[in-house]
Amino acid sequence: MFPGGKPDRGELVPPAANRSRQTDAAVTREILVIDDDPAILQTLLLLFRESGYDPVGFSDPLDALMWASDADPTCIVVDLKLPGVEGLDLVAAFCALGRHAVVLISAFVDVTTTVDAMRLGVDNVIQKPTNPDVLIAAVKRGLEVLKTAPRQELMTLTRRERQVAELIVAGRTTKQIAQTLSLSPRTVEFFRGSLLRKTQSTNSAALASTLTLLGFHPPG
Repeated sequence: MFPGGKPDRGELVPPAANRSRQTDAAVTREILVIDDDPAILQTLLLLFRESGYDPVGFSDPLDALMWASDADPTCIVVDLKLPGVEGLDLVAAFCALGRHAVVLISAFVDVTTTVDAMRLGVDNVIQKPTNPDVLIAAVKRGLEVLKTAPRQELMTLTRRERQVAELIVAGRTTKQIAQTLSLSPRTVEFFRGSLLRKTQSTNSAALASTLTLLGFHPPG
């Protein structure tokens, strides 16, 4: 694991709605870090801070996605195994925003996972434990690419989000959707929240109406 002592400033930053954010640059020094292990998260935050970045840390994937949905283009460093969501589903949600570079880190990376992650749009896949210089270099490359990459403006939904959307239009409850898709209720709420943000719907009723207008129909 990364070397170094205990961080002197290890506080987690709240979601974007509750904090000020830079808006005067296309790509900032601010980066997003997600890991459910508090010790690893704090160590990563210290590593990036000492490397001249302004890291924002989350242990909850839904909070992280809410922050990323409102953030300027940045680099996202995310662990593959997080409680409550499937790792690649979370990665797909970040990639679908269309404006961030994503670096995936995990102790459980294999060839299949790497290929699947790259197809989703991940910029780099790094095995844990890794050399801090390797991770810093990956983030630097990701931010450099963002400076010249075109920004996607159209809403993009992942495969799983489309499945959840169809069942929402069908009037299914969270529990029913979870049973149908073999997911946990928390994972379904994760995707419901993502759909609410992407469609800018204010509540579940508005979401169902918007999804219908977008052409979603109950599964046959």
